[in-house]
Amino acid sequence: MNFTSEELNYLIYRYLQESGFHHSCYTFGIESHIHRSNINGSSVPPGALISMVQKGMLYYYVDMTLKDENQNNHNNLENISLIDSIGKMSELSSGNLSYGVATNAKNDQQLTPDSQKKLTKDSKREVQYHGIHSYYFLSIFSFNCSCVLENSDQRRSSESDIFAIKWHPNKELIATGSSDGTAKISQPNEVEATVLEHYPNEIDKRQPEASNGNCGISDRYAVTSIVWKPDGSQLLTACADGKGRIWQLDGKLVATLSNHTAPIFVCRWNIDGSLIAMGSADMRVTIWDSSSYEMKQCCDHHKGPVTDIDWQNVSIFATCSTDRSVAVCEVGSEKPIKSYEGHTSEINVVRWDPSSNLLASGSDDCTVKVWNLKQDKCVHDFRGHVRNIYAIKWCPVKRVVSSTGMMLVYLIISASADRTIRIWDVDRGICLYTLNRHQSPVYSLAFNSDGRLLASGSYDTAVNIWSLENGLLVRTVMIDGPVSDIDWHKDNRIVAVSGNGSVRIACLFI
Repeated sequence: MNFTSEELNYLIYRYLQESGFHHSCYTFGIESHIHRSNINGSSVPPGALISMVQKGMLYYYVDMTLKDENQNNHNNLENISLIDSIGKMSELSSGNLSYGVATNAKNDQQLTPDSQKKLTKDSKREVQYHGIHSYYFLSIFSFNCSCVLENSDQRRSSESDIFAIKWHPNKELIATGSSDGTAKISQPNEVEATVLEHYPNEIDKRQPEASNGNCGISDRYAVTSIVWKPDGSQLLTACADGKGRIWQLDGKLVATLSNHTAPIFVCRWNIDGSLIAMGSADMRVTIWDSSSYEMKQCCDHHKGPVTDIDWQNVSIFATCSTDRSVAVCEVGSEKPIKSYEGHTSEINVVRWDPSSNLLASGSDDCTVKVWNLKQDKCVHDFRGHVRNIYAIKWCPVKRVVSSTGMMLVYLIISASADRTIRIWDVDRGICLYTLNRHQSPVYSLAFNSDGRLLASGSYDTAVNIWSLENGLLVRTVMIDGPVSDIDWHKDNRIVAVSGNGSVRIACLFI
């Protein structure tokens, strides 16, 4: 019976991770090159190392009992300690035990004491080099989105919730939208932030409502959605007061887009920044010219609040609603060019695949459905989640399967209230991985630029970073509140997270 050092190292790594020894786990992961392992982590149950050690203890005591001619050392197994077992094991082995552990070196040498010393000495420089440059090296720091910076590890932008956070497409700037009626534009290394106030100047945002004292007037001006213009020149914000606002980077209000009669849930620029779409609880979608700031079109095809919008190109966009329907619309057309029904509950999200005519939708009915513009019914109905689906993403990089002749593989990732993330293979119609390390509902997903890593944010205050190559957990970043939104930096180094007024930056060097 043989096992490799790679397998043993993985069990040790999992033990450290599961026991909360995060620093030791991180260091051990670097030195043992865990990220290069081909082991399927989902097949290894929690507590695997402990289970194997317990079975080993039991085996040795059974063996000792059989070999004990005097039969005087029959101790109660419940009173056996691990240290006592090691002593007994060494007495039994006394140099007669042959270790069948293979290294992961190229020549697959056996680990003898002499060869182990030589291996450690010769590979020291290589371990140090690969530990920095080949492993995912993480450092974490916090910054403040408010105008006052505190000298603490965890800094808060305000006592209000941050609903949305977005990196600038070209600059070292971060935009956040909060429930206190403000958005902020910040630099991670600067003390001050540019505050974008959405409530009227004559209203004190701290003043309580007349009807009850449980919420402030600013709650009516909560910023629900933010998005940068594709060229980065302006920031678009949506607000609970039913208005959209366009801002310059210096904080100047450029335009107010006012037509909705209820809170706006979503706002989106089209791909060239010439048009803006906004969806509201008033069941309407409005389209605006981003140059003249005039409304070009109003769509009222939904019978419930509009929950999400996604542009396919400069003129075609998809919408979804609590009315359980998905619509594909074209600017200038009075009616949708395509309407899809099939979900049995409210739809929370729609996303186009950037390189095809495929559209995915996620619903409270626990399914992810994939639609094709050339067909009237869904081409895939992915089932596996057991609670509401809150977020879906298409993998930005298509996986090439060489064994089938360079076939492109389309992947969809879904996040659910059932605390899991699922990775779906659209071509084969199967679930490749189920990622289940979160302890609370998962609300947000984000890819790094090359599509190799996925970040997930949950109300358990954790941001997990996953490898899509094998479905393994690479790293966990904790913040001091539920994670409401996350975003990767354009240069593949940093993911920003927000929750309960705090913002944390994780620098992930690859």
